[in-house]
Amino acid sequence: MTVTRSQPLPAFNSLPILGAISLVHLLNDSIQAVIPAIFPILQTELNLSYSQLGLIAFANNIVASFLQPLIGSYTDRRPIPYLLPAGMICSMLGMLWMGVASDIVQLVLAVMLLGIGSSIFHPEGSRLVILASGERRGIGQSLFQVLGQAGQALAPVWTIVIFAPLGQKGSWLFVIVGIIATAMLFYLAGWYKANLRESDFVRPVALKKLHVKWQGLIYYVFVLIAIITFARSCYLVGVVGFYTFFQTKVLMNSLAEAQSYIFIFLVSLALGTLHGGTLADRMGLRAVLWLSVSVSSLTAVLLPFTEGWMAYLVLFVSGYAAMAGFPVSLIYCLELLPERVGLISGMMFGLAFGIGAVAAIGLGAIGDWLGIKNMMIICCSIPLLGLLAFLLPMERSRRYR
Repeated sequence: MTVTRSQPLPAFNSLPILGAISLVHLLNDSIQAVIPAIFPILQTELNLSYSQLGLIAFANNIVASFLQPLIGSYTDRRPIPYLLPAGMICSMLGMLWMGVASDIVQLVLAVMLLGIGSSIFHPEGSRLVILASGERRGIGQSLFQVLGQAGQALAPVWTIVIFAPLGQKGSWLFVIVGIIATAMLFYLAGWYKANLRESDFVRPVALKKLHVKWQGLIYYVFVLIAIITFARSCYLVGVVGFYTFFQTKVLMNSLAEAQSYIFIFLVSLALGTLHGGTLADRMGLRAVLWLSVSVSSLTAVLLPFTEGWMAYLVLFVSGYAAMAGFPVSLIYCLELLPERVGLISGMMFGLAFGIGAVAAIGLGAIGDWLGIKNMMIICCSIPLLGLLAFLLPMERSRRYR
């Protein structure tokens, strides 16, 4: 039904609750942003190699890759509201351990605790957003996701303001952030539990078999989307995790200046995430994917050969374009399998985290072997694989019905 001036927009179930869980998402992801923010400090204080830094990122991402879809699948059938503060407590323990870790093994275990905390928060946090949003789920999800991206964008700020002056033990300050978030989550979990309905529980049912004529198309599309996701994730992990070293060791810029580039990049990711779905509503899913991979890949290859204001521009445009395609990729797959929302969502987010984990350790090894400059050239060339998006068929809702 079309909304007219005489018909008010449907109301949120609870706008304050939506705002609160979105704010906690910002706090949660700002804690997760400690990992790339502390990389330069860890390399100096503990004499870590690029491969070891990649292993730390790998450990965090791989835990999130496997646990998030498993937790989401379980809580689809049995929501557990008080998992929310429990997840934040895991993250706080990880922060405490990171402050005293003296070797690579302890650091890996500490970031795995952070990965567990994040994996618990996101599925149940998303479900709470749906409850609070009522009929305005699109706006609710946009607010929730954008504040999470804003939290991640704080990583360069943490490097300069906290870790540069305080060193590794600066991670203990984030326990204060965790305590605030935990207190909020206990309150939110109470509201969540009180507002759960039987309709919020998914009962196991037999899924319909796919029509034979669509099976080949679906496998074909999923392979292409997986390649596009691989290209995007490698680039994002490479820039966030290692571009600081390119700036300081190749271009000989200060740590503060290097982190300003990362900040601009992370802001562009948030804006791209916010606008991607809106653009798809106007232009179509495939058209936005085409624009996303074209602009992001053709600008990314320029990054290792630019500096100054041009590097800022390249980072902003490539990051914005890359992340504009991520929510569109998810919706594109849901067009083909609309009855498997949980499966598709888990696969897409798990794939992104899993590829990020492997990319981090692989790029770190390349950096040790060929040097940071050559590693960045390789990293920024990988997005060209995303041009395979031009082989995607028209989305199902427009052509395959």
